[in-house]
Amino acid sequence: MKINIRKILGLAGVLLATTLAHADNLIGNGDNTFDGAVGNGVLKLTDNGTNFSGSLIVGGAMNDTLVLYIDTGASGGFSDTSTLNDQQDGGRVAISGVSGSGRSTLTFTNGFRPKYAIALGPNNNHFGGLYQLAAGGNNSLNYSNSVNLTPYTNVGPFTFSFPATSLGLTNNTKATLRIFGTYINNLGYRSSEAVAGNISAPFGIGYNDFYQTGYATYTFANPTATIFPLVLQVDMKAQIASGAFNPNNGDTVYAAGSFLADPWSSFQLTPSVGNTNIYIGTNLDYNAAGVLELYKFWFHSGSNNVWEFGGPNENRLNTSKGSAQTLSPVYYNDVTALPSATTNAVTFQIDLTSQVSLGRFRPGIDQIDAIGTFQTNHWNTGFNLTNNPTGANTNLYSGTYRDGNYPGTWEEYKFVIISNSINNYESINNRIFYTPTNAGTLAIAYLNNISPYTNHVTFKVDMTLPLLSQAFSPGSGDTVGAAGTFQTNQWTAGGGGFQLTNNLTSASSNIFSGTYTVSDQPGTGEYYKFVINKSDGSTVFEIPASTSGGDRPFVLSATAQTISNVWADAALVNYLTKDTYITFTVDMNNAVDIYGVPFDPNNDAICVDGDFINPPWDLLSNGTVLFPYDSYSSYFTFVNNPAGSTLYQATFLVAAGHPLQINYKYGIYHNAGGINAPTIDNEAYYGQNHTRYIRTASTNSLPVDIFGIQVTDPAAAIEPVFGNLAIAPPVAGKLPVTWLGYPNVHLQTCTNLVNNSWQDVTATTGLSSTNWPVSGNNQFFRLIQP
Repeated sequence: MKINIRKILGLAGVLLATTLAHADNLIGNGDNTFDGAVGNGVLKLTDNGTNFSGSLIVGGAMNDTLVLYIDTGASGGFSDTSTLNDQQDGGRVAISGVSGSGRSTLTFTNGFRPKYAIALGPNNNHFGGLYQLAAGGNNSLNYSNSVNLTPYTNVGPFTFSFPATSLGLTNNTKATLRIFGTYINNLGYRSSEAVAGNISAPFGIGYNDFYQTGYATYTFANPTATIFPLVLQVDMKAQIASGAFNPNNGDTVYAAGSFLADPWSSFQLTPSVGNTNIYIGTNLDYNAAGVLELYKFWFHSGSNNVWEFGGPNENRLNTSKGSAQTLSPVYYNDVTALPSATTNAVTFQIDLTSQVSLGRFRPGIDQIDAIGTFQTNHWNTGFNLTNNPTGANTNLYSGTYRDGNYPGTWEEYKFVIISNSINNYESINNRIFYTPTNAGTLAIAYLNNISPYTNHVTFKVDMTLPLLSQAFSPGSGDTVGAAGTFQTNQWTAGGGGFQLTNNLTSASSNIFSGTYTVSDQPGTGEYYKFVINKSDGSTVFEIPASTSGGDRPFVLSATAQTISNVWADAALVNYLTKDTYITFTVDMNNAVDIYGVPFDPNNDAICVDGDFINPPWDLLSNGTVLFPYDSYSSYFTFVNNPAGSTLYQATFLVAAGHPLQINYKYGIYHNAGGINAPTIDNEAYYGQNHTRYIRTASTNSLPVDIFGIQVTDPAAAIEPVFGNLAIAPPVAGKLPVTWLGYPNVHLQTCTNLVNNSWQDVTATTGLSSTNWPVSGNNQFFRLIQP
């Protein structure tokens, strides 16, 4: 119990500590072939002008290795991994993509040419390292340094860090990096999961050829953080008294932390002048103000390095001030000296009224204790709290403990009910307090934050999108609710849960709301999600974009409050608001399927399938079955237009609520009566699709596709959301300006790039062209998406 509790706080601190001078969230590609650890994960990179810090929140168990290839723009980058053959260890195998079992060659496209790679294998190689790529055999990859990966588990979240100079960058000098991550095991067996870009697996996962089809950009040293000195102090008296630390034998004390230029490197502390038991040291804090930092102490004795708290994941915390800081002294490992330098009386209070009423605490039979780091024995045995049986509140239990730590020491604790010799700890995260000076009384707490308060919280959710897509159908008996920690029976959904209703006569009839009486203490951090309760009894929880699919947070107010959201944070601008007809055009000139069978215009038929058809991908999923032509006649409506050309067209209805992005693939139905190839899913390999965007809310003709282009040129099959800004020669005194439009994209213009005074051309929002008057002055254009 002691270790797990402490680690929870340590990991939470790691996540918060990544808020540095600059940050980018890089989202996985949504693939889950290896349990979704990377494909459904989020990679966050930050830097402070001298060092990179990263965190990885995984979407599943991380049992393999994430390889991050980095293109700094320097010469010597690689176009593929075919010449990498370093199999010295699991990390090098993952980077090279080869082992004695096989090779999965990764080809880099779109000008991406990496020179460096980072292997992150927390539960696989138990190591994270940065290498410079080099062709050759074992040990050919040039090892640069460890990236300080923690923890070594498969659940995360994970953190890592490394100096910018290890990528050949100059400190505090702005540079643009290109990054791509692939997920692979330590035998070179590759998945189709990716982060910071995307990957194509034409022959499926495993020992096959893969293509990197996208990458993410990251701007380093943008901006540079201000640097200030940070003074740390630790009292070693208890360690000296126990004989664990002996300065007379040359034992030395060090500090390490996330605030350093090289995060988690160490610097030595020396005895202070006034008290030789207290070791003090100064180093520079490279974080901006308001960053939650981690640090800890360790000492070297003989041949041993001894860290506080027994491991790298249990840390002390500090919030950077953006100015010089001197932290108060603490006892090493929070083990106080006897006698302590200070003795501070801390009074704990807990109101068990709710627990008594729920039958979870029996006065006079059960016992309530407080337990934590404030105790000399650290989490081993709690101390008993008592009530005043004649007091105004007989369910209020309290007790005072002599905390021997220095004032200002960060302490963690929990309450525990002891019933029938069983310890029932609170299920919430650790509580915290700072050791007071002399004495202090903590605020009244409530077990698991379940209190007799009656705070009214109104939840509102805009259900427009699920109504449009018919994922939510009130007419068929579906309901919508909110579920979370705010409920007395936490996360209760379905028919017995908290349901929301709408006003059918209101102009905002798509808004569903309801008010819940919450009994938790004001200031409690709560989590929740909205949920569709289907008429068949199943439940569908939203996947909020703002939390990368995680739970939504809010802090409970002391007064009534209202919380408003849009289902899944869906921006309606990215979805069809009405049924729309889409015309597809494909060029079949010299078209040959992946099995080598050419298209016969006299006998063969052309089909299309994708995520826009209901049910999606139904035709190609069943393409290995000999089926009657008429059973899927709606898929085979392509006509030769213009007649005699190599172009074929068909129009399909895309239902309201579908994303503006559509993914699809063509197929050839050979001889129109029987299949002479293994499947009609034969334009390209699995996962290789066309991607385009619906740009008007009426009949929309997509640009001409080339059959099989995603095999020969994967990037050409993926249309950008917006872009392709072009200017033609002037006509009648005006410049024709054209671009790929999108509903919330508009044009900006300026006359001087030095001043960077861009002006909105708001009348161009959602359009794809305009005519700009020729003025004779310099004129610059760009597209902007708010």
